[in-house]
Amino acid sequence: MQSTIHYLLEVGYSVRGVDSFFRYGKVEKTRDYEFVEGDLCDIGVAKKACEGVDVIIQAAARIFGVGGFHKYPADILSKDVTLHQNILWEALRNDVQKVVYTSSSMIYERVAKVPYEEDDIDGAPAPSTDYGLSKLVGERLCKAFYKQYGLKYTIWRPFNIITPQEKGEDEPGISHVFADFIKKIITDRQNPMDILGDGKQIRCFTWIGDIASAIAKYSFKSVTDCEVFNIGNPAPTTMRELALKIYAIAQKEGLIQNKSELTFRHLPSYEYDVKIRIPSIDKIKTMLGWQSEVELDEALHRCIDSVTELKGD
Repeated sequence: MQSTIHYLLEVGYSVRGVDSFFRYGKVEKTRDYEFVEGDLCDIGVAKKACEGVDVIIQAAARIFGVGGFHKYPADILSKDVTLHQNILWEALRNDVQKVVYTSSSMIYERVAKVPYEEDDIDGAPAPSTDYGLSKLVGERLCKAFYKQYGLKYTIWRPFNIITPQEKGEDEPGISHVFADFIKKIITDRQNPMDILGDGKQIRCFTWIGDIASAIAKYSFKSVTDCEVFNIGNPAPTTMRELALKIYAIAQKEGLIQNKSELTFRHLPSYEYDVKIRIPSIDKIKTMLGWQSEVELDEALHRCIDSVTELKGD
């Protein structure tokens, strides 16, 4: 969300940001926007956050990799739905014009066909993970508040965001896979590298700036009113390919000195680990003229450079 705020400020919006710091701890820094610290599950915090604003971008959630989905299902489902409905009710009380909701590609967990089109979710089985279900409920809440109260919405479904702001963690699957792999390969020097399952799971990775700038640019335009958009880079990559790309970049930049090939140690996968996730971006290209600009290799370079800068390498 920090990246979206950057673009909103750049085009002249006044911004109020909210963060509970539940994941990485409190961040002390100078901010050029109004800031509220607190958990939006607390109705008092939600009231303070929504008071006097014209539009809301609702991107608050407990976000993890696949391991986190399985470790914290109650927190994810109950708290993410609670904070979202708190915001919607406060939006009504404050005559907010529109609530923009950041959903997830996890909404498509049990959709059989690929690439996923926005309408494929209609009539599909509900997601198996509580994170995916929380996003489905979040979308339905947006639509229900519009149907009953006329509160406009835009729903974005991002596909596998890559950002240097996320760092890998020691427990497999808690962070998203790109951050997890960068930590394993560059920081921990794993070879063979631990990988969940056969490593043939397919994802489409999208640079944070491409998504953040689009959300800032299009969320408040009338063309997006009460619409749902996939937003992502549709180029597919397996988890093995992702790891090999990171390893090759690290070797090229001198972060790994040996010339050996990367090998893998296969760990048991989680019960719900979607094998393939590819978006159709036809709708967003046709209606908004948008497509991602930063390719995966460049995004990985930027994340790796950020890690090495923090280490002082």
